[in-house]
Amino acid sequence: MQTINLKDRKESADFYENRYSHGYMGHWSAFEKERLLGLIKELNLPSKGRALDFGCGRGIFTAVFLEALPGWEIFGCDISPEAISFAAKNNSAIRFFVLGDKSFSNERFDFIHSHHVLEHTFDEKVTASEMCSFADKNCIMLHSLPCNHEGSLEYKIASARKNGIDSTTGKFFFEDTAHMRRMSANETIALFQKEGFRSRKEFYANQYYGALKWIAESDFKLVLNIANPWQARDAGSFLFLFGLLLKLKCYWFCFFAAGAFEPADRGRFYLLKRTLQTLSFILFFWIAIPVRSALIRKAKNEWQDHRTDKNGSDLFLILKR
Repeated sequence: MQTINLKDRKESADFYENRYSHGYMGHWSAFEKERLLGLIKELNLPSKGRALDFGCGRGIFTAVFLEALPGWEIFGCDISPEAISFAAKNNSAIRFFVLGDKSFSNERFDFIHSHHVLEHTFDEKVTASEMCSFADKNCIMLHSLPCNHEGSLEYKIASARKNGIDSTTGKFFFEDTAHMRRMSANETIALFQKEGFRSRKEFYANQYYGALKWIAESDFKLVLNIANPWQARDAGSFLFLFGLLLKLKCYWFCFFAAGAFEPADRGRFYLLKRTLQTLSFILFFWIAIPVRSALIRKAKNEWQDHRTDKNGSDLFLILKR
């Protein structure tokens, strides 16, 4: 498995500036936005305050704060000027700034959120310290990130694969090359303890159906790689991955066809992809839409009923100072 070696902030900024200039993280599904909205509302934050979306990227999730926290001042920051420029143009009610801008160094916030930031940063300790530097004395934090807990579908897939889990970083073989690490809940909590933060609640997602959903929403190349039976560590793992591959192909096609008219990142071969999606929708909408709807419903139910089960691959950690 490959990992981009980002040594410092400048290398990180250059890397993500290039990514964002090519449409990186241009959208998130309604499912993820609704989940974040629900989590923020459950915090029962006061009617007024100041919130920061740390590592906000293009501001897709930052916009959710406007609905979740009416009456609050909303801010977003990122190391990429490209991402901040895009976010500011599309969210005039939110104040965005590039991380490191000294004119914002004295700002303090009552609520700080980070969505899949800690696994990307060149040094998680440095990033945690930077987050804490923006925290007011009674600040609440909400962090979401992939975790390395056993039992999730993703963990089982990685365990079934030869060299599927990096023994040094904890990364699973199929992860983004820009992921530096995959931590446990305790490891994540420890990053913030010295600044006076303690765990308030832990929630988990993607035990099974949530994982099927995000894989089905991904590139077909990832589907073929993630369940490649020829990379299995033994005969039992081969059968497991072979069966999973058949299931994932079916789900992927249904999501591909049913999503023909929904927003998508404008990557390579965008027009060709849209043309094939439209044709697939016309021919197979009658099966694609019900199958996709059923899996999304199961993923939502899994989140509602099992989010305290620690065998999820995504961690949602609430900290309070």
